[in-house]
Amino acid sequence: MYFAMDEIGFENAEKIITIDSEADKWRFIFNAAQTYGFDGIHITPSLYKKFDLDINNIPDYFSDFKLTFHVGGIHNIVSESFCEAFDKEIEKGFEIAVKHNMHDVSIHPPFIYQLTMAEKNLTLELFKKAVDKWLNTFMKHDISLSLETHVAGEWFLFDGLSNFVKFVDIFPDLGVLIDISHNYYEPQYSEDDISNILRKKI
Repeated sequence: MYFAMDEIGFENAEKIITIDSEADKWRFIFNAAQTYGFDGIHITPSLYKKFDLDINNIPDYFSDFKLTFHVGGIHNIVSESFCEAFDKEIEKGFEIAVKHNMHDVSIHPPFIYQLTMAEKNLTLELFKKAVDKWLNTFMKHDISLSLETHVAGEWFLFDGLSNFVKFVDIFPDLGVLIDISHNYYEPQYSEDDISNILRKKI
C-alpha cells in the first residue's frame, strides 16, 4: 500500500507549506510516510504544485520506500494535439521514474464529462494508441505502467468496472492501481470486488 501525496491529510499539508527549506519538506514527507507505516510513496503532482517542491530533487534516502509516480489528471483527448500533450506527460513520468529508480508510473483514465458519444469513442482510440506506444518502453526498463480504477462513466472514460476490465485486458502488461480514496466516491464497487476481478493486474 502506498502513501499518496494527494491524501497526506490537511494537518500535514498545512505544516509542509509553512516549512521554508525544500530539504526539510522532503524530510517531513519521508517521516510522515514512515510514521504511518507505509512501504511505498505515491509521488503526485501535489509535490510541485501544492508544496513547491522540485520533483527532480527527491533525496536518495527515499529509496528506502518503493516509489511510484502519478501523471496528473488526463482531460479530454479529442484530437491529435491533446494526444500529443498527454504523450509528453507520460514521457515526463517515464523520465522521472528512470531517474529516481521508481518501479511504476500510473495514469488516470481520460476525463470525458460532457463529451458526445463520437468524442468518447475517439478518446478511447487515442488513449489506446498512447498506452500501446509507451507500454513496451516501460517494460524494457522494468517499470510498470498502471491505470487507476476510475469507473464513474459520467466523468471518466470507462462506464463501470466491466468496461475498465475490457480495456485493461487488451494490454497484458498494463497494471492496475486501486485508489481507495477514488473508490470512496464510486461506492458501487467495494475494494474486494475490484481486487478479486483484477487480482492478477494489481
